[in-house]
This record gives sequence, structure tokens and C-alpha cells, in this order.
Amino acid sequence: MKEFDEKSLKRFNGRDENKVYIAYKGKVYDATNSKLWKTGTHMNIHNSGKDLTAEISNAPHNESMLERLNTIGIYKETPQDERIPNWLNNILEAHPTLKRHPHPISVHLPLAYMMGSSIFALLFLIFGYKSFEVTSFYLFVAGLIFSIPAILTGLFTWWLNYRLKLSIHIKLKILFTILVDLDALTLLYIRVKTPTVFSSIHSNVQDLTYIYLILILLLTPLTAVIGYNGGELAFPTKKLKK
Repeated sequence: MKEFDEKSLKRFNGRDENKVYIAYKGKVYDATNSKLWKTGTHMNIHNSGKDLTAEISNAPHNESMLERLNTIGIYKETPQDERIPNWLNNILEAHPTLKRHPHPISVHLPLAYMMGSSIFALLFLIFGYKSFEVTSFYLFVAGLIFSIPAILTGLFTWWLNYRLKLSIHIKLKILFTILVDLDALTLLYIRVKTPTVFSSIHSNVQDLTYIYLILILLLTPLTAVIGYNGGELAFPTKKLKK
């Protein structure tokens, strides 16, 4: 049987009329004629032309789906990355989920909290209920707190899976993460310094009120940019795949 390694398997990704090959547990399968892989991607999540051992192990289905495919070669694994110490490599091999999922899981909370803060600020403007203003405040504070594990796991994923390479999506994620946190820290400073800066908007507009309002509404578009670029890293659009 033909031998494949990471480099030689990479071109069989279903693009530019190439065949669709996937590797799993040391074997290479031909998925070219499978309807589930007709675009070179399965469920817009799993990309062909690579070793999917870790991904399939964490998928809702098991390896039985591969029994329908022809085995056309063997896959020679790339030697262990010298950057990764043995103790960490052992953990990652035992728990492959840690290679990809910690950051996507942890980043959703701060993004949701920041966007929620903008929403409750608008609700306060419309209905005037003090509880909406307080909720808006607590949400961006929670967003700041939960951004810490999101940033740490993001840096780990960037180092582990992207070798600290600065693609356009990673650059934008870093830039807008800084902007969001600076925005939220400024809001926190203003709110602590002047507790009624926003709650008094219906009766007594202060000098900082409009600045506070603009900053809190900006949280949504800023976090949306982070979410979009994170999505492009995890699930690249067809246009970018070409």
C-alpha cells in the first residue's frame, strides 16, 4: 500500500479536482465518491487531506462510518513536535479534545456577556428600568473576568495549533480583543467613578453619559468581529478555502 505523510496527504482535499483522502488511526481512506465528502469537507467541520484521528474520536459518530470507504494507503505520523514537552504531549494524546476545544468553549462566555451588556443598555434606554442598567453593568464586568481564561486558552491554541503564525484572522482577533477589553475597562472606570453616569440619563444627562453610552454600544460590533474571525479559523468559508 502507498505511504502518506502529512505533506503528501494534504493535497487530497477535494479542491481543484483532487481526490478526497482522509487518514484515521494509521490508515488512509478514499472518500472521493462519498456524498458526505463531496465538497472535500464533512458537515462543514471536518476537512479532508489530513489525519482525522483526534476529530473522529471526539465526533458523535464512531469509526464505523469509515467501513464504507476504500482503504488505499497507510499514514505515517509526523514525529512529535519538538516544541511540546513530553508531559504535555502525553496529556494531549490522552485527551485530544484539549488540542482544539478549550478556547472555543471559553471564548463564548465573554462574547455573550459583552453583547448582552449592550442589549440591556438599550433596554434601559427604552423602558427606563434601573434593573436593566445594573444588569448591563454586571454583564460587561463578567465579560472582563471571563475574558482572562478565553485569552489564555487562545494563546495556548495559537501556540499549539498555529505555531504563533499571524494570519489575518488571528491579527484581527488579537486587535479587537485588546479594543474590547480597553472599552470594558474604560466603562468600568467611568461607572465606578460616577455610579449614576448612565442611570440618570432619563433625568440628568452628565458630561460622560454619551461617552459611556457609545462605549457600551460599541461592545457588540467589536465582539462580533472577534466571533466572526474565530469562526473563520474554526470553519473556513468555501471562498477562503480556494
